[in-house]
Amino acid sequence: MKVAFEISFRKNSKRTYEAADKGRRGKAFRNARSTGVNKEVRNAIVTLRDRSRHMARNNGWAKRAVEAITRHTIGEGIKPAPIGTLEETKQIKALWRDWANTTACDWDGITNFYGLLELAMRSIAEGGEAVILRRWVLPDEDCEIPMKLQLLEGDQIDHTRNGPNEHGFARMGVQFDNQKRRTGYWVFDTHPGEDDYFGTDKYESYLVDKSDVLLAFEVLRPGQVRGLPMGVASFMKMGDFSDYEDAQLVKQKIAACFAAFVLGSEDSSSDPIEDLEPGIIEHLGSAESVEFANPPSVTDYDPYATRILQGVAAAYGITYEMLTMDYSRVNFTSGRMAKIDVTNNFKSWQYNMVIPQICNPVWDWFIKACLISGKIRRIIKASWTPPRIQQIDPGRETDAQIKAIQGGLTTHSEVLREMGWEPEEFYEEYKQDVERCKELGITISSIMPSNYEQEENGTV
Repeated sequence: MKVAFEISFRKNSKRTYEAADKGRRGKAFRNARSTGVNKEVRNAIVTLRDRSRHMARNNGWAKRAVEAITRHTIGEGIKPAPIGTLEETKQIKALWRDWANTTACDWDGITNFYGLLELAMRSIAEGGEAVILRRWVLPDEDCEIPMKLQLLEGDQIDHTRNGPNEHGFARMGVQFDNQKRRTGYWVFDTHPGEDDYFGTDKYESYLVDKSDVLLAFEVLRPGQVRGLPMGVASFMKMGDFSDYEDAQLVKQKIAACFAAFVLGSEDSSSDPIEDLEPGIIEHLGSAESVEFANPPSVTDYDPYATRILQGVAAAYGITYEMLTMDYSRVNFTSGRMAKIDVTNNFKSWQYNMVIPQICNPVWDWFIKACLISGKIRRIIKASWTPPRIQQIDPGRETDAQIKAIQGGLTTHSEVLREMGWEPEEFYEEYKQDVERCKELGITISSIMPSNYEQEENGTV
């Protein structure tokens, strides 16, 4: 008995995890491979990028998901807060406003920096990547800063450039030296999907030094060099659901075309129906009787659609309500919990992707351009303030912020940053409002300092 137990124990101990079963139950994992991230991306990047854009063009749910990610991550803009003396801060802010708040920063002359930032985030969500080139220009009366930004789609990085070359080796258009350090990018002059663009049909990539190129994407695995569209885990499900919606719609349209059937003998005196239209009454023969149509119901559609769209929202990293704009089942508590959960995704995209991959490098480019043009004398760093998070219940949330400040759990400046304000700008504007109220003889208890009220009463 003891021998039989030991033999049985040895057999069962060979497989520790059921999830590692390679038999019938594990057939769902037949495509699971221990491939490297770049091999997986190289095999899928073009197909997934094309399908994602197709979805965004033709599927309302995919379009809404991309818009929600873009709007909530960038909002009215992620804005810099220069770190320097008060005089330096004012000077650099004025230079930044003249360059970044106008079309002077855009190579195409269409939008400002925050518009480029929003378009870059949309490109990342929809196509997986955004590419920004630094273009040196001569200063003129419209732009005293000798630099512009050219935004490109990830397609213009030549993913076919792979293997050793005279510069080291390339991996999907990203150039590395022999020590595996990134040194540049193989860039197409024009989008490879264009036909006869600017009078040429020849597409050949050329190497651009990494100091003049930014490639922004969501890094999902260590060593990843190219990005993939967001929401790829939902593409198959979303495509099948779109087909299901179309089938339901066609079924109901066909059912609605028949109002009644006239029943009788097998002989039919009417011509066969070749076109359907609403309200048809079909005569079927002599000795007729009438039976009204009973269109099929779709009682299970809403629960099924809800489950599918919850999965789609999860794949994109947003909430079901944000995807569908259906807030009928939300109360304050559930809305607050969903907001906290999904806000972490937006903060991750802001602080771990957009700011380090786009905002900080662009600021460094801007500062160097200002130094070259003689506008400033030294390098000035900056921190970045993401857009403020909209409050669900302003009364409750504002009261909680006040109590947190009073309790020493946070600072006034930190709360201002969370609301989208840059503290120095806020205090400057606050001071101006107080002084203006003093000049006009207006007393507002919410903004007037207590000693001013005492001065007015003659007690000080």
